[in-house]
Amino acid sequence: MSRRYRNIEHVRRPAGTHLLRSWSAIAILAMAACTVPRYEGPQVQNPPQGFLLQDDSYEERRMFPDREVTMHTAWIRALGEPYSGIYIDAHPGVITIDDVIAAQEATRRAENPELTFSEIEPITIDERRGWGWEERLATPRLGLDWVRYRAVVAYDTVSYAISFYSGDPGIKPAAPDTLRTVVASFAVGRIEYNWPVIITAVGLLLLIGRTWRMKRLAQRARLSSINLVQVPRDEQGQPSDQESPT
Repeated sequence: MSRRYRNIEHVRRPAGTHLLRSWSAIAILAMAACTVPRYEGPQVQNPPQGFLLQDDSYEERRMFPDREVTMHTAWIRALGEPYSGIYIDAHPGVITIDDVIAAQEATRRAENPELTFSEIEPITIDERRGWGWEERLATPRLGLDWVRYRAVVAYDTVSYAISFYSGDPGIKPAAPDTLRTVVASFAVGRIEYNWPVIITAVGLLLLIGRTWRMKRLAQRARLSSINLVQVPRDEQGQPSDQESPT
């Protein structure tokens, strides 16, 4: 009995397609387990639109002019006038509520007599207890000229003084809420890791990789057990109807 041979086309998926998809999904899960701050380091995390970093800008009078400054940064409104700026100073040590009260009293004595101050209030900054107050300069001739919100938050070995000053007509009417919200966004920005999720994702990656490797080894074993038979061909190179020898 003769045998006829036909060419059969096989459609195969690229090797490792499912593995790549699985690894990609788990990698995205692991990345989602990391919380990345908008700005690293001690910084306000939500500066208003149109503000640019300018570390060489300083207030005319700092909140704690007699204390050492170990770090300074600032955000300045890019359009210039009316002037607005956010200033951050780091001071070594822990600043207490008594220090804050003394700083406000010193500011009262040094500033324009028409400047008004709110009561010192507690404020939460970077999940810590801080203290802040509002300042306003308003005159019969100029009306509300400018506003400022100052706050202090202490960490274990360092304290940060944050000040937001603005003469912008778009900001002044909403003071102190707008200024307080920006100041309260201050944080020592750092990447935080959800280790249980990351460890689970790594374990899944290793398990999938091991499973894929075992399947590949089994596939190689099956292919190595197949005996290849040469197909007889005629003079034109076409498969012959002649039965292949046994």
